[in-house]
Amino acid sequence: MTRLTSLSRLLAFGVFSAATVVLTGANPAQTSKDISPAQSASEREAFFRAQPSKPGEFRATWCHSAYGIEGWGWDRTVAVLKTNGFNAIIPNLLWAGLAHYPSKILPVSSKVQEHGDQVAECLKACRKYGIEIHVWKVNHNLSTAPKEFRAKLRAEGRTQKSKSGEDMDWLCPSHPENFALERDSMLEVVRNYDVDGVHFDYIRYPNSGVCYCAGCQERFEKAAGVKMEKFPEDVITSQQAGKFNDWRREQITRLVRAVSTEARKLKPRIKISAAVFRDWESCRQSIGQDWKAWVEAGYLDFVCPMDYDGDNSKFAESVRKQVTWVNHQIPLYPGIGSHKLSGPEQLVRQIQLTRELGADGFVVFNLTEKLATEFLPPLRLRVTSASPKRPAGSQ
Repeated sequence: MTRLTSLSRLLAFGVFSAATVVLTGANPAQTSKDISPAQSASEREAFFRAQPSKPGEFRATWCHSAYGIEGWGWDRTVAVLKTNGFNAIIPNLLWAGLAHYPSKILPVSSKVQEHGDQVAECLKACRKYGIEIHVWKVNHNLSTAPKEFRAKLRAEGRTQKSKSGEDMDWLCPSHPENFALERDSMLEVVRNYDVDGVHFDYIRYPNSGVCYCAGCQERFEKAAGVKMEKFPEDVITSQQAGKFNDWRREQITRLVRAVSTEARKLKPRIKISAAVFRDWESCRQSIGQDWKAWVEAGYLDFVCPMDYDGDNSKFAESVRKQVTWVNHQIPLYPGIGSHKLSGPEQLVRQIQLTRELGADGFVVFNLTEKLATEFLPPLRLRVTSASPKRPAGSQ
């Protein structure tokens, strides 16, 4: 087969591989909407088999369900990752106000009584199949917490308020009891289970318009040594705005710092990671998520920007910036949103972009039956056939 014929076939499949870039100099990110996908099963299989693989990389999925893929359980869920060349899972097993294990710190889900300790169940399956487990916590967000728990926190002045005084079901990060609740629940997992890591999510404010509760005013005034005549106006438009924004960011950063420091004391080999918004320059200002600073300070062992985009050009632009920001200080594992993609061919495109642009691996959102049965099996034909990064502690 000639090189031109090979290129024509790849074009027909609607995907540019790394080989295509070498042959034509084309940018694969620019082809996301211009090429029709392959029509026949044999053509699609040939495309997947023609893809390069990369040994030694981190390949993971987030799993938003605390019980594995619906109806599968953890053993079958984790097994499908192993079969398809992945080496890690990031399962969502606790929230700001709910735990899917017998926590002594957070309210425990009623499902635990019926289905058991989900950290233990997932961990058992991960050890069986040689898959890393990085336990994911949704920080601050109380949307899944029991109503009585949310009501109690609101009555105690521990939830957030907007500029206009609207209540929000998020923990106020500056409240000392909330800080302790968030820190201690993550450390509880580290202390009680032999997991490979803990993973921050929602480690931020919900938007740029919070938190302006009375407690924030009091605590900021004490920290800054000032007295606000008009709050929140004085910290939005006056000369105090810059100081308030720095203080506001620190309320998020201090939790990352504390968990990182204390978890490593408990278990020096533990990995600390975070799912973060893609645009660091914007999110540090709007939602207090200064993740580049966390990387530089050594608080994280790897970072996962959520680059969920159906446009390959925009996806590539985000990864390119993130590679520069992280600058090889720690591993960068861009998040790929399968729910935004047209199919497994586009997943291949975005995986290859992470490789070409210098990332160290990738994480796919979200591990559902569709992802497990439609998106992942084609990858093992070639894309994930090379041995991934060895799980922590393996020989």
